[in-house]
Amino acid sequence: MRHAPWVVVVVLLTACNHGPASLPANERPVPRDLSAQARAEYRHLPVQGAPNFRDLGGYRTSDGRTVKWGMLYRSDALDKLTVEDQRYLDRLGLARIVDFRSTGEVKDAPDKLPPDLAQRLVKLPIEAVGVNVRELLQRINSGHVEGLNVNDLLLTGNAALARDHTAVYSTWLHGLAEPDGAPAVFHCTGGKDRTGLASAIVLLALGVPKDVVMQDYVASNAYLSDKNRAIEWRVRIFSFFRTDPTFLRPLLNVEPRYLNAAFDAMEKDYGSIDNYLRQALGADDAFRAALRERFLDPQAAS
Repeated sequence: MRHAPWVVVVVLLTACNHGPASLPANERPVPRDLSAQARAEYRHLPVQGAPNFRDLGGYRTSDGRTVKWGMLYRSDALDKLTVEDQRYLDRLGLARIVDFRSTGEVKDAPDKLPPDLAQRLVKLPIEAVGVNVRELLQRINSGHVEGLNVNDLLLTGNAALARDHTAVYSTWLHGLAEPDGAPAVFHCTGGKDRTGLASAIVLLALGVPKDVVMQDYVASNAYLSDKNRAIEWRVRIFSFFRTDPTFLRPLLNVEPRYLNAAFDAMEKDYGSIDNYLRQALGADDAFRAALRERFLDPQAAS
């Protein structure tokens, strides 16, 4: 049976399987177990079903300390984990898995976790404000995208994350300091917007400079490139080639201005990012000292 060319393309894009993520779970590298010189090379963890899964360890703070490896992980959705992926996650010693996805997203694609890790799942849903995600997807898939400004959508969306979901981010941040709060992985669907802001919040609270936080934020573009290319092809097909995939890229990628929109909202509402951490999220000096005690190496790096 012969397949249409676009079917072959999609199969090739989604079936690509190479590198450490194709190894058995017990042969895949775990950054915290490697030498200090080798860890950064494997910051991007080999998880086949979650290509944006990575370790926040190794980032240096303004006072010269470094974030511990193997304590804070960020990821995209965990609904496509393979059996070997699940076994690999068992090796990470996770105490908590936090899911920022909306209730509808979770219902459509629940995390695929081994039983013991499933017991440690904490749902902190961040529902879209002013956006009907399913309606948006229907428009994109049908090719009816006239008048839809996805650039503005991401700018206003990231500002709204900072303004409208302080309760969720405060609960999550303080949960990291609980006895069973770490090692932890936190994720949403793409692991780039809701999770991207969460990563920025915890790294800033730990004292990581803003420019380094931004480097971590934009790294999602590299890690999600293969997955996004497959999504673009699927949208082409489902819309019968009416939707230009370049239209989607602002939704699939991240840009510094998106995170800066969240920072700008913090500064406008609270005067500074530091005030936002203190007043909106309750991260005062005592809490941040405890957080740094837990997640930073005990001595400044040489």
